[in-house]
Amino acid sequence: MSAARAATPLNICAEDNKRVAENVEEIDPGPEEMAARISDYVQTAEHHYTPFSFWDDLDTYVQVGVEKSNIKNLFARTCAGLYVPIANLGGWADLNVRAGFMRRFEEKEAGGKQCVLLTFTDHDPGGLHINKFLCANLEELARAVGWSPDNLIIERFGLDYDFIEREQLTWIDNLATSKGEYPLDDKRHPDHFKDYVQSYLHKFGARKVEADALLKVPELGRELCRQAILKYVPANAPRRYHAKLKPVRAEMRRALDRLLKE
Repeated sequence: MSAARAATPLNICAEDNKRVAENVEEIDPGPEEMAARISDYVQTAEHHYTPFSFWDDLDTYVQVGVEKSNIKNLFARTCAGLYVPIANLGGWADLNVRAGFMRRFEEKEAGGKQCVLLTFTDHDPGGLHINKFLCANLEELARAVGWSPDNLIIERFGLDYDFIEREQLTWIDNLATSKGEYPLDDKRHPDHFKDYVQSYLHKFGARKVEADALLKVPELGRELCRQAILKYVPANAPRRYHAKLKPVRAEMRRALDRLLKE
C-alpha cells in the first residue's frame, strides 16, 4: 500500500447528496391533529427506547452492501428485521460511503466482534471479483479512518450461475461497463487481459446478469439476503433482543408516566 493512498483525506470531495433533497419545507397540520400525533407518540414512547445494541450479545457484526438502489429497497425490510445496516455501493468511489462502513466496523471490532461485509452485485467480471476490489478500496482509507480491513470478512452472495439458470433470469449478451469506450470482452479494453476478466470469459462467455434481475423473483431475493445474514447471526437473536429490551422499556414507561402526572 502506497503512502499516498494510505493517507487519502476524507474531505477532498463532498458527500454524494444527489439522491437526497435538502431544505424541503415541512408544514405541520392543524393544532388538534398535531396534538393528537404528539399524544400518540407519548402513549407508545417506550417502544422507541433502545439503551443498548442488538449486537452486544453477539460475536459478529454484519453490514450489507448492494450495487443497485432497487436491490437496496428489496433487501431493506429483511435487513431491518435483523438489525443489519445496508447501503448502496453503486457510488463506492464516494469516500464518505466507505468511511461510514469503516467507522461502524471500527467500533464493533474494538468491542471484539468479527466484522462481516456481505455484498450483492451484478454477475459480471467485476461483480464476481468484488471481494478484492472492496478490500483495496477500504484499505485506501485505513489511515484516514484509523481502521484497517485486515480482519474483515467480505462475502458475496446471491447471483451465481445455478441460481440464474434455475430461476431463468435474463442474460445480457455483452460486457459493456459504465466507464470506458469498449466492453470487457474487447481486446482494446485496458482490463481485457486481466486474469479475473479472462477467467470469467472462459466460464460464462461475453454475457452478464445485472443485479436488478432479482426483482423478477423478489421473495426468493429476500430469502437469499436473509440466509446470507443468518450465516453470521442466529435466527433467534431478534427475539432474544426484544426480550432483553422489554423490562428496561417498561421501566422507562413507568418513569414517563410519573413525569406526566406531575
